[in-house]
Amino acid sequence: MNNNKALFLVLFFLTALHVWSREPIIYIEDNTPKSEYYTLVTIGKKSVRPQQFRDISYVHFSISSGSDIQVNCVEDINEFEISPLIKKIDGHLNGKSLRFRIPNPGYYVIRINGGQYLFLLADKPQEEIYSSKSGNIINVEDFLPKGKSNLLLTQHLQNAFDKASGSGKILYFPSGVYHTGTLQVKSNTKVYLEAGAVIKGSENRNDYPTDENRLESDHVNRAKEEYTDNGEWMTFSRLILIDNAENVHISGRGVIDGSGSIVRAQGKPANLIRIRRSKHILIEDVILRDPAAWNTHVQLSDSVVMRNVKIINDFNVANTDGIDPDASRNVLVDHCFAYCNDDNIAIKTTNNLGLNQDLENITVKGCVFLTRKSSLKVGTETKAANMSNILFENNDVIVSDRGMVLYCNDGAHFKNIRFVNNRFEYCYIKGTQRPIHFIIKNRYGKGRIENVLIKDCEIYKPFPNGSEIFGLDVQNDIQHIVFDNFIINGVKVNSLQDADIRINEFVKDVTFR
Repeated sequence: MNNNKALFLVLFFLTALHVWSREPIIYIEDNTPKSEYYTLVTIGKKSVRPQQFRDISYVHFSISSGSDIQVNCVEDINEFEISPLIKKIDGHLNGKSLRFRIPNPGYYVIRINGGQYLFLLADKPQEEIYSSKSGNIINVEDFLPKGKSNLLLTQHLQNAFDKASGSGKILYFPSGVYHTGTLQVKSNTKVYLEAGAVIKGSENRNDYPTDENRLESDHVNRAKEEYTDNGEWMTFSRLILIDNAENVHISGRGVIDGSGSIVRAQGKPANLIRIRRSKHILIEDVILRDPAAWNTHVQLSDSVVMRNVKIINDFNVANTDGIDPDASRNVLVDHCFAYCNDDNIAIKTTNNLGLNQDLENITVKGCVFLTRKSSLKVGTETKAANMSNILFENNDVIVSDRGMVLYCNDGAHFKNIRFVNNRFEYCYIKGTQRPIHFIIKNRYGKGRIENVLIKDCEIYKPFPNGSEIFGLDVQNDIQHIVFDNFIINGVKVNSLQDADIRINEFVKDVTFR
């Protein structure tokens, strides 16, 4: 009898633990406005009002498996879309409510009545969770003055980062808002942002010092010709700088916010994060929001991983790319989300600050992207000799102006570029509107493109304009392009004509299989 009772208690505990582990955890930012359009989202049995950022709403949460979802909005629901379409999620309408089930953790895009987006950012449960009571931490609050809420904390926070470097301890940010200018993260630093923690970039452009005393780009007060780098528009400031560092890890369910539109209005388009001349860098789980220019710039670096990162840019702020690997090697963008005004991914070699080398081994996989420009892109700046071994795999592009893009403008040799199992759902309402755009130009040198594979990719709906593949001349051509099981509008295409692809005389050896 006692044995049976003990067994019952064990089974009850295990069952309760299993049920508890399946309950969602919803992450709330107290400082972020609530959605004006979506009144409530229920995840399992937990409800929350979505966060509002500019023209979109979002809910950030974690689940261990699938979950029932109910979305309530301010008006009756007549139509809806749930992406990624590959998930084949059915919804059920009831007045102002939409009910459906998401099958697993991931990133889901909801649009009701053709209106404002709702992003469901569903992460897996955290493997490591820290608190102020955890051992082996450095609490950033120990470095701050009292009454920090309205103070610029740059030097205090930098002191905390410096203390954490090489200490073997985790720099811990509790929930709260931390106003700051540029912060530098040095080698052997581990940073954890608790849910609700926001590193908030200063709204004063002067709090972002420039690289090596370079003239900062200023689109408000100076002509463009006065702030170019090697003939290109560039920015030389950032909120988070990882420079000449190794073994840096930034994680947690908090937010890094660049106050992008406010800073940009003053003329200084600072990056949110710049990783430069560094190696063994891991950024995961956090939300990277509202940069004044490119969100994350990875320059002349090696072994950089961005995993489960949520990028939310201001759709109305120009030049807000998502992630830009630049003259770097062994970069992995893994299961990330990006909502961008400009390119989701732009793999390039800018020669910014004279930092350049061949680029190789870049992988972008398992991501969900939305953009008004290019989504899966190599270029536009291509100033290295070679750019090779680039893989885009299993990505869902919900909306884009251009889907698969190769812009070889400055003389590089592109080779071994693979687009595998990517899906493209909708075309942005204006712009170039081409699903494929491969072009060689001669701005600062002549390049070539060869060995491109497009395999198991699908264009759900034809774009208004067909695709273009144009070489430059006889020596600077495009060769060896293979389309393997390429599907448009549900039909496998077997020729350039079927795929609505125009080529010129400088394109050779295009095959379909």
